[in-house]
Amino acid sequence: MTLDPRSLAERVSAEIGLELTGTEGQDGDGCRWFELLPAGHPAGQTFTIRTIVGWRRVDVHFRPGNFAGDLIHAMSSVDDACRRTFGAILATCREAGAEVLLTVNGTTCDYEDHTIWEYQWRSLGLLISKGMLAINGGDAETDMREIELWTSRLAAAIVALLPLEAEEIADESLEVVGLPEGAKTRIEVNRYERDRRNRAAAIAIHGYACKVCYLEMSERYGPAAAGLIEVHHVTPVSKVGPGYIVDPRTDLIPLCPNCHSAAHRRSPPFTVVELQEILQQRKKDGRAAQA
Repeated sequence: MTLDPRSLAERVSAEIGLELTGTEGQDGDGCRWFELLPAGHPAGQTFTIRTIVGWRRVDVHFRPGNFAGDLIHAMSSVDDACRRTFGAILATCREAGAEVLLTVNGTTCDYEDHTIWEYQWRSLGLLISKGMLAINGGDAETDMREIELWTSRLAAAIVALLPLEAEEIADESLEVVGLPEGAKTRIEVNRYERDRRNRAAAIAIHGYACKVCYLEMSERYGPAAAGLIEVHHVTPVSKVGPGYIVDPRTDLIPLCPNCHSAAHRRSPPFTVVELQEILQQRKKDGRAAQA
């Protein structure tokens, strides 16, 4: 995998559901940087994400445009679900050993401090720094994986706060058999799975590998399948109702297309453990047939 801005933009775009363009350069210290910008929008009114690649470390910066005041204000006015998702992603970064620096209106804040949502934001800064990485060793693919991981984590945190339009849900999700909550509940579950914020958060928190079969699509199909993963909502539909707020750490998991389809072959869906047991039994049956 070539370490270039176009590839990075394509991979992060696929993960967060927002089209980005990429550029690269070098700073005064000789460190290479990559910069991502929402496609089709002027940088001054939106934002850029700059990832600086140092020796065995990356520093990922969120930089609002000079005329992005309305956007920053909107980001401070999101609902509780978006706030929880934002915090969950940053908590995952910190748990992985990264430093997280959040500044609101010029003041350093803790993302876990709920009072940050009680006033209007005029400015916003976010920096995620991770050192002691296995990069700069001459393996471009390994470097790209780490750079992509930390860039997409910051990007997912930002996407959680963006005023994005909800995506339409396919008509086939309207038919429901055997669910006491009815079709409306099934539609809501599908919406949680397909929401670009939830998808970005689930990948940022849980990674790209399927939680059932552990397959990472790019390992089997190469770079063309990088970022190809689906998001599955594991919370029982009986718990989905008025006031429900999805938690991407516990409610959502990445599944490969095959395992995700298999999970939904019944109502309620098969659990991760049940699908793993089915796979193990199939392997045993296959070995027995060959004996």
